[in-house]
Amino acid sequence: MAGKLLADQRDGDYHIYLEHIRNQPIPLTTPKQQEEIAQLVRIIMDKTHDGKDSVTKQQKVSQIVPTLYI
Repeated sequence: MAGKLLADQRDGDYHIYLEHIRNQPIPLTTPKQQEEIAQLVRIIMDKTHDGKDSVTKQQKVSQIVPTLYI
């Protein structure tokens, strides 16, 4: 959802300006949600650093983040 909002604001422009970022909503999350995402990101970073596949974990993050905006 946030990615779509940014794309809509940019209206096809390839540049991202401060005003685009300023207008992005920041969802309120619980500490549990924050930790779940942080843990997944740490795993993704470790796998990427080691040259391993992290697609499954990336997909999990991609599933979680949009639900934060509901």
